[in-house]
Amino acid sequence: MFATNNMQTDFHSHYAATLAISLEKEIMIETDLGKQFYRVALVGPNTHHRTISPGVEMVALLIDPETYEFGSISKHISSGEVKHLDIQNFLPLMDSLKALYYGDLNDTEATKLQLSLLRTVYPFDTLETNIDPRIQKIAQKIRMEIPNSIRMKEIGKDFSISEDRLIRLFKENLGIPLRRYLLWVRILRAVKELKAGNNLTDAAHAAGFSDSAHFSRTFKENFGFIPSLFFGHLKTAEVRFCEPNEIL
Repeated sequence: MFATNNMQTDFHSHYAATLAISLEKEIMIETDLGKQFYRVALVGPNTHHRTISPGVEMVALLIDPETYEFGSISKHISSGEVKHLDIQNFLPLMDSLKALYYGDLNDTEATKLQLSLLRTVYPFDTLETNIDPRIQKIAQKIRMEIPNSIRMKEIGKDFSISEDRLIRLFKENLGIPLRRYLLWVRILRAVKELKAGNNLTDAAHAAGFSDSAHFSRTFKENFGFIPSLFFGHLKTAEVRFCEPNEIL
């Protein structure tokens, strides 16, 4: 989730879906079908589009299509589609959106806001499950051992889980596929390295990417931006990480 008043992109498509909310003015999003203006837009994953809205204060939430949360709202959006959503439904969250924009939300409040935004698109229950202790330990093992090579067939060996059962249990317990989780952990490790002041190449290698180009390509595919917009000498943003400690 990020806030900006200078959203100007080239035509692109990325893996994540996007919920974009303007605080006051309209956002201009152009697709292959032409230009449209939105107060609230839900952009489907892999949608070829660009956004040109300099001076428009907005908040955007990027959503992994393989998560439980996206699955809960997916009936409202498909790949390649941009939908208008009613701003009236989001007005109760406007004070929090403005607080986020001005950097006045703490991490807990920001986490609650992103769930509220998703539930405004479509009300859904929180993923309620008693997490299997084996899955919790495997998730922790992955985070500790990245960037070391972790083979799918070997992850569950210490916990007596077959590969097929591990893949199913992981998605049921954490709401995201195991392979997707591995990728997110690598991306998270790399951006933390960048935030700590390391250069792009060192950060990429620390997270297990083959080189800086591989990491930059993966980052852009997921977020629609090159990492240098958030880190390094081109940095234009403050970055914070909101993580549930019991799992992450």
